[in-house]
Amino acid sequence: MNPQDPHRSHDPSPAARALGLPAGRWADVRGPVHYLEWEGPAGGPTFVLVHGLGGSHLNWVLVAPGLARHGRVLAPDLVGHGHTPVAGRRASIAGQWRLLDGFLRAMDLPPVVLVGNSMGGMLALIEAAHAPEAVDRLVLTNAAFPRPPRWAGRLSLRIAAGFLISGSSLLGPEAMSFWERRLGPDGMLRETFETIAADPRAIDPAVVALEADLLAARIGSREAELAVSTATRSIVRAHLRPWRYRELVRRVGTPALVLHGGVDRLVPRVVAELAVQGHEDWSLEVYPDLGHVPQLEAPDRWLGSVSAWLATAGRARG
Repeated sequence: MNPQDPHRSHDPSPAARALGLPAGRWADVRGPVHYLEWEGPAGGPTFVLVHGLGGSHLNWVLVAPGLARHGRVLAPDLVGHGHTPVAGRRASIAGQWRLLDGFLRAMDLPPVVLVGNSMGGMLALIEAAHAPEAVDRLVLTNAAFPRPPRWAGRLSLRIAAGFLISGSSLLGPEAMSFWERRLGPDGMLRETFETIAADPRAIDPAVVALEADLLAARIGSREAELAVSTATRSIVRAHLRPWRYRELVRRVGTPALVLHGGVDRLVPRVVAELAVQGHEDWSLEVYPDLGHVPQLEAPDRWLGSVSAWLATAGRARG
């Protein structure tokens, strides 16, 4: 599909039909940005859902319809992720934040409930710090918070090495290309879900099928490899020099619900526990048996937590 043609249509896959996915749409933020939209009741909040590194709008398809009972829901793909091309834009954290901020402005949205997972949580925090007028509330799910002062032993050597290699400007794209050739789409998908989920079997098979289709379309794409490597390198740099990032998190004044899978292999729960300290209007809920993507592993539980917070402590400021 030509990403710059917002009117081009295609028949949805059986998995997309099973999930009732809306047709993809396109916005212009210094280039095309793909997103999905679920309509909600008039007068309700507007939710913008921001996926993590290597993810896409598919990270949210199990919870977006539930959120749409409260208000309008938008799920964009970031630079070089999902169906959004690079199109001359930077895929670093700064570049991804510019796309997110530009998307909110291009869509002419009121202050939104910004919902972020992993890298998406990091971007949501940056937006709330730099453009607080654009963000009414935050829902941070296994957000990539600043690393704790004592990082040793928090990540396995295998995962830490993977981040360092993937983020290398010299080795990153080549390493990803090697593993893509060695594992193939099925192996890459299996490795991904085994890393991000406490129990990959808990994820809806329709989502797995859609992820497989998207991965098969992107595998071997030099643009996609470079985008993920660039974003990874930017995240690693932020965690190697975490004091600036810690200060940014400290100054965020937006009310937040912090949700975290207790057996996350990528973002230890301690970073969420440290992040909420000093924020009187931040609430933390830990799912002891879930991993990095609770919204995919246990969407009903995730939605229950968000709905309860929206009705009580998460009331809009004002």
